Amino acid sequence: MRQLDQDIQRAYFRLEEAQRQRLWLQRVWHPELFSWAKGVPPPMTDTKRTRQDELAQMGFGEAHYQRMKAMEEQAYEDIKLLASQHPLAEHFERIKGLGMYLCGAFIAASGDIERAPTVSSFWKGMGLDVLPDGSVPRRVRGRKGTDRRVPCLPHVSRVGEQIRNQMLRSQGKLYDFYILFEERYTAKYPDRPKLFNHKGALRLTQKCLYAALWREWRVAYGLPAPDPYAFDILRHNSKLITIEDFYEPADGGSR
Repeated sequence: MRQLDQDIQRAYFRLEEAQRQRLWLQRVWHPELFSWAKGVPPPMTDTKRTRQDELAQMGFGEAHYQRMKAMEEQAYEDIKLLASQHPLAEHFERIKGLGMYLCGAFIAASGDIERAPTVSSFWKGMGLDVLPDGSVPRRVRGRKGTDRRVPCLPHVSRVGEQIRNQMLRSQGKLYDFYILFEERYTAKYPDRPKLFNHKGALRLTQKCLYAALWREWRVAYGLPAPDPYAFDILRHNSKLITIEDFYEPADGGSR
């Protein structure tokens, strides 16, 4: 794994752990910072005071909360700074809805790019492959023979969810691809619940984006980046989506 990639991954794990502890301790020491249905947190009780006392004696007091808060903020800035030095930075800057934080998070989730010689192996590591029967790896009620119940590591799944959310919020080229695929799914499966077509379109948009980023990453590191199986082996003649297809117009004109 290249040193820069590893540094980004370390910063991301620092951020995740600091954020986890900060949120946990914030509920104990500063519940007023959360949003509550009644506008104010539940009243303090003897039980809560006892818990605070014990946590403080264990080293999880106000001082530790402040350290985690500062560490989270610093790790976030470290991720953006390190990501700005990565070969993928220029692409994330030109795709609406993405930025340096998501660039770093994507690199951290991807791991060692040298261990993904094909885009299909990269998709598998990112939780975007399919099972032999063509279905998506997921928990299915009554199905005990699923090869992989958990499609990817938890932090990889969280990063994927953040990127999918940005696809819908961006109103940019990513969103255009989502709409295109959603319309195709609806035309192909008009009787299927809309949620299935929605998720299918999101997944396909994400796979196209990841494939383009995988290619640029491998090429930047001087590694071979063969076309997907459908193009390299089966010789499909449709246009292969590239990273430039996700760029916003430089002049800010119509997409």
